[in-house]
Amino acid sequence: MVSSLALLALLACGTNRTGNPSGATPGASPDTAAASGTAGCPTHKLAFTREAGCQNDGAVEFCMPKDAPAAHAEVKRIAPSVSAMASRGRAGCDTATQTLFLYPTHEAACTSRHGALTDTAWNELCQLAALPEIQHIVPTWYE
Repeated sequence: MVSSLALLALLACGTNRTGNPSGATPGASPDTAAASGTAGCPTHKLAFTREAGCQNDGAVEFCMPKDAPAAHAEVKRIAPSVSAMASRGRAGCDTATQTLFLYPTHEAACTSRHGALTDTAWNELCQLAALPEIQHIVPTWYE
């Protein structure tokens, strides 16, 4: 009886009212977002994960309004290697009102060919995705 009471007391000390130790969510690791590098990154705008960020034909792409020179300058400030072109691209830009931008996923941006994005590349893409003018960023595929 005493050992049962001691066991109950120990269990009660290590759980909160939900019965989970320290209020942890079942099946979740602590700070999963921070551990995977997604904390603060608007990943809902990215059509790829960091781990698969270089699985493309050499770039990822996005559209921006043509009449937004300040936003275009901000893109170049964040990622100087980005280039612009007049095309719909995989991002589906409206060529009458939008410009297609390509972010190259060359060797310096990837941990290996068709591998994960480097820290620098991931951070730049997260900063780009945070811009309100960018709706989504998708892999480039040539046919």
